[in-house]
Amino acid sequence: MTSSSLDPQLRNRLTRFIHTGNEIPKYFPGCWTAAKYFEIDSLQVITDALENRENHAEVIDIILQAYKNGWYTRFETIAFAFTKCLLVGPPAVKEATYKAAVEISKTEDMMFFNKFTRLFQTGNGRGWCRYITEWYLSKDPLELAKEVTRVRARYGRSHKILMKKSHVKVDRDHKARDAIVKYVIFGLKRAKQMIDCEETKEIYDYIQKVEDFRHCEDPVAAADMVTQNHFTLDHVPAHLLTTQDIWDAILPEMPLDQLLYNIQRVHNMGFLTNESTTTAVLLSLLNNKDVVQKSKVTPLEVYITLCNYKKKSKPLKYEKAKVVLERQQRRRTRQIFDTKTQQWEWAVSRRHPKEVKFWGIDHPPNPAILAALNKLIDQTWLLTEPTNQKYLITMDMRHNMFKGRHFCKNFIVTRKAKKAAKAIVVAANTTNGGGGGDTDTETKESKKHLHAECFYNKNVTPGHAAIVLALQLLKREKNVKLAVFTDDGVQLVTIERNFSSIEEAEFVFRKANLGKVQLDAPIEWATKTNQKFDVFINMVDRVSRYMELDIKDRGGRGPGGRYGPPPSPEKKVADHCPVRALERYRNSSGIHDAKLIVMSLASHRVGTTDGSHEGVLDIIGIDEHVPKVIDAFVRGEFK
Repeated sequence: MTSSSLDPQLRNRLTRFIHTGNEIPKYFPGCWTAAKYFEIDSLQVITDALENRENHAEVIDIILQAYKNGWYTRFETIAFAFTKCLLVGPPAVKEATYKAAVEISKTEDMMFFNKFTRLFQTGNGRGWCRYITEWYLSKDPLELAKEVTRVRARYGRSHKILMKKSHVKVDRDHKARDAIVKYVIFGLKRAKQMIDCEETKEIYDYIQKVEDFRHCEDPVAAADMVTQNHFTLDHVPAHLLTTQDIWDAILPEMPLDQLLYNIQRVHNMGFLTNESTTTAVLLSLLNNKDVVQKSKVTPLEVYITLCNYKKKSKPLKYEKAKVVLERQQRRRTRQIFDTKTQQWEWAVSRRHPKEVKFWGIDHPPNPAILAALNKLIDQTWLLTEPTNQKYLITMDMRHNMFKGRHFCKNFIVTRKAKKAAKAIVVAANTTNGGGGGDTDTETKESKKHLHAECFYNKNVTPGHAAIVLALQLLKREKNVKLAVFTDDGVQLVTIERNFSSIEEAEFVFRKANLGKVQLDAPIEWATKTNQKFDVFINMVDRVSRYMELDIKDRGGRGPGGRYGPPPSPEKKVADHCPVRALERYRNSSGIHDAKLIVMSLASHRVGTTDGSHEGVLDIIGIDEHVPKVIDAFVRGEFK
């Protein structure tokens, strides 16, 4: 790392973007990755930082170090930051960027970076050609052969296109590496004719095995090849992806996070029945301690998978949900409803190729898989490394965190029906000289939104998401205190670190003296009681619930509970801004780097800070990356 010459504020904005996708301290799961977000005018911090040409080395180092440390949540931020350096940087910056990009190890990441360079038209000049050539030549021949056969193309880029455009040339002495380049461009048969010697024998043997597997039509023989050669899911051709034998062989080759991601996919094909071999393989992997210990899966990721599997689908956007509904309507024309099992069964024996992927989509979730996922949560509490910080986690555990805003009523009367009823009563009184009658104008209310929903993951309730996150920190860290919001401030809740499950913790939390949410209450309590904490975490469904408070208790809060100026001394109203409360706590406690995390689990309308304060982070909704973002923020990877 070079000597620090970059302005601290610029450094903070850059590291925030790399870790959260935002230059402001706000993590927005799943939404910032949209293509419209990555525009040329985005990430202004790099433009500001490169105005002083002496800082370009440090800017590149920050991006590369974040990639090597692995604390970023998605590679899109790394790729876009490098691309922005190519767009606005001088020649020295471009040269340093390409040199750093060579260290991107995964093929998928390298091709994603090249997708951005193509979209933003950074050019395919000598610098780009040199970067592509060095990327291929820096790898061991056998490792390179495995990469080019595992992933042939991604994101509109392929190895063949990249090698042709960059004019990759290999030294004649490196026969094995030259054979791989010839294979990618001309194919295996032509490559053998051009180069065939003892050095290339091992390379050609491996490539031949991959080619035989990709052209194999027998699922049983292909499954044996997967087991013998340890092929991954990326090697499997499309015509074998819907065969059960292949999935039985490929599942043991997957890491745990990839297993969780593909559970619903395997279920939709009808392979997770009670008697199937795939179910037995999957259960053995989910219960395998060695598989679990090798991964860094968090309990929240397992819990999200569990909730999605119960609902038989992850939350879908409107466009995808519309397509799913159309497919379901087409399926119903070829299905019969079984009144005994209360399930839709296929009325045809011959499967259409497009129906194979969804042959078992109407089956209920397998209870054995659900039980294994529940058990897996208890095995993942301690997989991530502790941060060795002192936490105070305060949660809103009232019914709104579990039940939702829309309550179920038996009947309601619409405004239009009320007017019609009134007109009929008036007409009846006019014609009959008085009297009246009841009108049957009541309609049943829609029973949607009976449960609270987390933003971006609607199958998870905010209350349970908060409990899972709190329990992970409680079991992993040594100094954690849990509390709930009350009308008088906060109340500490005692939970056994080693024996509590999610259900037990929920019972204890909801039994406490619950009350209205005042976001600065945990910090004020710590100040008054002289408690030492490094991190304050507040978990609520929506910060706009500050409107439940009396007017005199809203001082210092802006519209919608956002950041606002301090109240006027003339009003004699207490300042309840959590950011200013944190600053006062830093001064009184001597912990100058104390941090505040506000999690708005069910709403995106949150703005705890205006972006000018360090050590404050807003998190909107949940996804599988939220625990990683929290850990990176607590460790000081970004401020």
